[in-house]
Amino acid sequence: MVASEAVQAAKDHILDLFKDEKIARVRLEELEFSVEDDTWEVTIGFQHPWQAESSDLWPSVLRPEFAARTYKKVCIRDDGTFVSMKHRDVSIPA
Repeated sequence: MVASEAVQAAKDHILDLFKDEKIARVRLEELEFSVEDDTWEVTIGFQHPWQAESSDLWPSVLRPEFAARTYKKVCIRDDGTFVSMKHRDVSIPA
């Protein structure tokens, strides 16, 4: 599996798992291959509808990189098998 396939597999899992929540702005944030485990660790960021609404505040307009987002770390085996999904805590600098 190449990196782009791992990213697409992770996005597909996120979109499927959160399909009832109408998430938006799904995008790749981080990608790492673990040779030790033969797995791809893919961090996917997205917005829930309520986060998109709160992003309309001035600070996020001036600095869109700080708009409210949710981050999930998806682990995919190199053969394409889904392993896990965990919350990825991302702190915003003060």
